[in-house]
Amino acid sequence: MSYAQTVRLCLSSWITHLLTAVPLRARATFVELLCGCLISPEGWVTRAISAITRGRHWTTYYKLLERGSVRTLRLARALFEVVNDALPMETLNLVIDDTLIPRQSEKAPGSIIRHDHARKHNRPQFLLAQCWVTLGVSVLGSAGRKYVLPIVSRSVPVTGNRNKLTIALALVRSLAPVMMNKPVRLLFDAWFMRARLVLPLLSRKMPIIGQARCDTALFLPPDVVLKPGRGRPKTYGIKMTPEAIRNLPATEVKLTLYGKEQLVRLRTVVAMARFLKRTLVRAVWCEFYDADKQRWSKARLLLATETDLRAEEILHLYARRWGIEPLFHNLKRWWGANNLWQQKRIVLELWMQIRSTAWTLVQLLSLVAEEAFPIDVVAPWRGKQPLTGGLVAQWLQMEFTGLSFRDSFNRKSSIFTFPKQRGDPRLRV
Repeated sequence: MSYAQTVRLCLSSWITHLLTAVPLRARATFVELLCGCLISPEGWVTRAISAITRGRHWTTYYKLLERGSVRTLRLARALFEVVNDALPMETLNLVIDDTLIPRQSEKAPGSIIRHDHARKHNRPQFLLAQCWVTLGVSVLGSAGRKYVLPIVSRSVPVTGNRNKLTIALALVRSLAPVMMNKPVRLLFDAWFMRARLVLPLLSRKMPIIGQARCDTALFLPPDVVLKPGRGRPKTYGIKMTPEAIRNLPATEVKLTLYGKEQLVRLRTVVAMARFLKRTLVRAVWCEFYDADKQRWSKARLLLATETDLRAEEILHLYARRWGIEPLFHNLKRWWGANNLWQQKRIVLELWMQIRSTAWTLVQLLSLVAEEAFPIDVVAPWRGKQPLTGGLVAQWLQMEFTGLSFRDSFNRKSSIFTFPKQRGDPRLRV
């Protein structure tokens, strides 16, 4: 089977399943918008329509977005099921993080002055921007490459950054109906390691791995008292002060993290976290050795509610969270998230969901249909490099630009069949 046939079969089955979350009257138009996003890397709606042979007047696509005919949460659940079926995993590692998209107009929905935590050079500390909270699934590609596939995103309103925790919890709850049959693990950075978010997740039996502040109050479990004495029983044991942490046994190991082999010094202990109401956690203090500066980095604290995990396993699992950073870069720079200029928040989130769905499908193609990819046609100078979603998107743009995708949707059976190639003999596989 050629690569083009494999792509057609995969996209046909995936898009057909996504259509179950779309109302019947809007399915044909939704197919055109989604396929337009697949072959158009720019974020404007007009560019997506121009990349295909549209079968209706442009107001049809405008009404689909403006009227909110498609529910983003239903579409996100269907997308989650597609990812779960295409890449079966024993444990689902979900990643939650936020990003800023700079804006020039204060009229853009959710656009206010926000603090930029990236600390980039030649960039202001505060800027006018929209804030997006994204929930993604961490997957492993060839050669152990770590990817995060976006499932659903929400825009943070102008009322402040505290709503990021509420939105993150709402995103997890929205996907709970389709995550009941598999164990789920949440990964996030220090900003989301708050009791308001972690405790409700723990009540749902969802383990957590995240970075925390180094001055987080941690205590050893209290000693068992054989003879009860006077007064209240001890709630906490010895506090983990900086001196007590330095006295813990240290282990130096070489681990492959963040794309390279690194020397790491680890200290670990099972302790009780006071901000989590005495929940037992596995605390790991890790230091990275900088060979250029010939010194150890500042210690970072990782907390995992799965106390049976080893320190090396916790570090490897938390490193999978970093895959969301290149995801944000690809969505903003190469997939058009910077060009989302809708005037209503509901419309903006719907179009963002469609763009993210298209990117997830493209990334899935790079993972499940890597063999027989025509690298000589797309990028012959990258013959020995792993297949990426950008190369697949470039191939889709070369092969399927200008096709009529509405004619490939059967309204009676609600089955979508991805059309064949344009027939250019130079691009046949």
